[in-house]
Parts: sequence; structure tokens; C-alpha cells
Amino acid sequence: MNILIIGLGSIGQRHLRNLKLIEPKSNFYAIKSKRIKSAPLLNNFNKVLKGDIKKKYSLKYFNSISEIFKNNIKIDCAFVCTPSSKHISEVIELLKFNVNCFVEKPLGSSSKNLSKLEGLLKKKKKLITMMGYQLRFNPIIKFLNKVIKKKSPIGELISANIHHGENIKDFHPYEDYRISYAAKKKLGGGVILTQIHEIDYFLHLFNEYKIINKSYVSAKISDLDIDVEDVFSSNFLLKKNKNKIFCSINLNYFERPKKRKFYLIGKNGSLVACFNTQKIHIIKNGKEKIFKFNFKKNDIFINEIKFFISKVKSKKLISKNLNLYNGIKTLRFALKLKNRFIK
Repeated sequence: MNILIIGLGSIGQRHLRNLKLIEPKSNFYAIKSKRIKSAPLLNNFNKVLKGDIKKKYSLKYFNSISEIFKNNIKIDCAFVCTPSSKHISEVIELLKFNVNCFVEKPLGSSSKNLSKLEGLLKKKKKLITMMGYQLRFNPIIKFLNKVIKKKSPIGELISANIHHGENIKDFHPYEDYRISYAAKKKLGGGVILTQIHEIDYFLHLFNEYKIINKSYVSAKISDLDIDVEDVFSSNFLLKKNKNKIFCSINLNYFERPKKRKFYLIGKNGSLVACFNTQKIHIIKNGKEKIFKFNFKKNDIFINEIKFFISKVKSKKLISKNLNLYNGIKTLRFALKLKNRFIK
């Protein structure tokens, strides 16, 4: 296979490392602009290593997407891992060249060209696309999906809370947080789009429910040197048939130690899922049952890449709940939430 990587920051290198394990005989290409400083060589824990990315992974560099095709190179699939603000334009160009695309979250940072992308996807029906929402491959999310949609061990559901707080200074220890895409409006930063995984899995877990009421607000309240929101809070009233659920989502850029949890309350008990400890606690009738999930962080990235590559090889389309149509839906939803920004 001929595989193209666009963007060699932390997530681009993670995918590259994993692809080298999954497809060791493939040829790897990358877009390297002369204007952009080279990223350091990183490991799975974002620690800087000695060495050069190009030599380490036997990459062949090009200055642009169009230059690759001028050289008559047939790309089987591309991974878009650049700052969020560049995703949509890069995906549109790749689709025009009939390239299967894997796009890191979020799909973009504004609604500009979203309709154009949607129209292009309808024309390029045979192309395989996928969004990089790796939490969909997390065993905890799969467990929660069964609890909410099939049979709840805590009875009829009443309320849910999604919480993700992590200090932006800890995202990439190898770089100054102030220059990262997450800190800059022009690059598509802000806690809502950067932590959009929580919004995506909220829409995924509760896709059988209708949102009948909502309120939300975001703001910049810390002393972090950023020009985007660092905190977001929202409330949603959901309804499915006669059942109503109250769900809240809380995100922030300043919490230490980091906390990533999902809370669920039912008529007969409660559930707490912790993504950091990889445990789910279910309390019912005064008794607690603990489910422990043993996996490495990189495992879910490997699983999502294996899934995408298998679809590319078999030429089987990925369903709309995980492809670029899902990316469009989640981005539009997230952009509406950014409208209530208090300065």
C-alpha cells in the first residue's frame, strides 16, 4: 500500500508508528512544508527521542498533495493529522484525487466549506472515509453503549454527566502550550473542539434520544495564555418515548490531576466510569460491582487503524456513524455550542 500522512505532530506520529506495525511493507509518504519547523521525533508517551522522523520511518517528503499526483503516485489512503483549521480543505483536495481518507478529530474549526464537502462526498460514494474518534474503540464506551441501549443494570435511566478536565500544559510536554493548535483560535483550538470526543460519544450513546431542551455556556476564566475558551458547561434534556434523561457535559483546560469520567444514575442504582483508571463501578441495592478493563492507551488507536485499513483493503464502506458524515454532524453540533462564548 501507498500511505500518505499529512501532519507529523504527536497524533500523526502515533498513527505512523502504528501503521508501520500493521503495514510494515507499505510505502509511506508525508507532506512537509518548508515553512513549518520539523516536529521532534516522539514515542508513544510523547517523549522526545534522538533521531529524524524521515529516516526513522523511511518517509518520502512532498511539498503538497498535488505534487504527489504530479509524480503519478497512487495513494491508497491518507491520514489527515494537521491543525483542525486545515482539515476540511485538505480532505476536499484528497477526495478530488479519489483518495480514501482518515481524518483526525474534529473535522474542522468552522462551517466554511462544510456544505461543499458534503456535496463532494455524495459524488465520491465509493471512497472510504473515517473520523478519528478513537474512544468509539474503547471497551468502556462499548460497555456504556450496551447499558444505555440494551439493558440497564441500574433500572430506568434518569440522569448522566460527562466530565473531562485536563490541563492544556500537560497535553504535549515537548512544546510550549501557547503555540499548540489547542490554544489558538486561528488553528481551531478551544476546549470544545479539542475535547470533542466527549461531545461525539454523547451523541453516539444517546442517538436514540431526542434533545428537547438545552442550555450551554463557554468562557475563558483561567490565566492561561490562550485566545480560546478554557471551560464549557452544558445541560441537555433528552427524551425517548416517555423516558426523559437529564445530561450535562463539563469540559475544562485547567484541571489537575486530570479527570475523565462518565456518571449515570438510574432508578435502582448508579454507575461511574473512569477512563483514567479503566474501571466501571456499578452500585445497586447497597452493593458495588467493579468492572476492570485492562488495555494500553495505544491499543484503541491500533484497533481503529486496523479497522480503517481493513475497510480500505476490502473496499467496504464505513457506516455513517463513524465516517465523515458523522464528522460533519458532530462538528455542526459542536460549533453551535461555541456560539455562547463569554469573554
